[in-house]
Amino acid sequence: MAHVAEWKKEEVIELKGIIDEYDVVGIVDLLNIPAKQLQEMRKNLKGKAVIRMSKKNLIDLALEDCNASKNNIVDLSGHMDGQVAIIATEMNPFKLYKILEDSKTSAPAKPGTVAPEDIVVPAGDTGFEPGPFLGELQQVGIPAKIDKGKIVVQKDTVVVEAGETVSKDVAATLSRMEINPMEVGIDLKAVYEDEAIYTSDVLAIDEEQ
Repeated sequence: MAHVAEWKKEEVIELKGIIDEYDVVGIVDLLNIPAKQLQEMRKNLKGKAVIRMSKKNLIDLALEDCNASKNNIVDLSGHMDGQVAIIATEMNPFKLYKILEDSKTSAPAKPGTVAPEDIVVPAGDTGFEPGPFLGELQQVGIPAKIDKGKIVVQKDTVVVEAGETVSKDVAATLSRMEINPMEVGIDLKAVYEDEAIYTSDVLAIDEEQ
């Protein structure tokens, strides 16, 4: 039998302790969240929920070990994507989802990131005076012209479709226009409560409905 590092054993014990202590346990994705913002989110959740980052295989082991006392909780393993962590609380799963969604903030589109939805540059005055920026807009496919001494976008334009990668040029253009199309925050993938698994699409239903 392969030797298991002591810290891994201790980590699984810690994870099991958290899972056993709380009635509601979920899987979250923390990918692309700046450290400062994550720290602020943890602070806001203090007293409401516990977040514990760990390796996927160690969370898997902890869920398997807890499955006897919390039937079906092992099914959370199928929802681990990105930079995984567990979140544990006594809150209603729908309320937890709403709190996490409300805490998300807008962020610039970085080159190489994948757009979760269409990124649209709206029609109207850009605030820029005539100059090289007009050519930059046209180069990334944004129809623009000079109108009354300002550069104006002629119509709402999708510059990146959902699922496509943001290019360096598009990212630079969006940044200059102060358009922050990305959403950054704790992404709740699935939650366990009373032997049931609630996925994010179910949790998105208003908790009062």
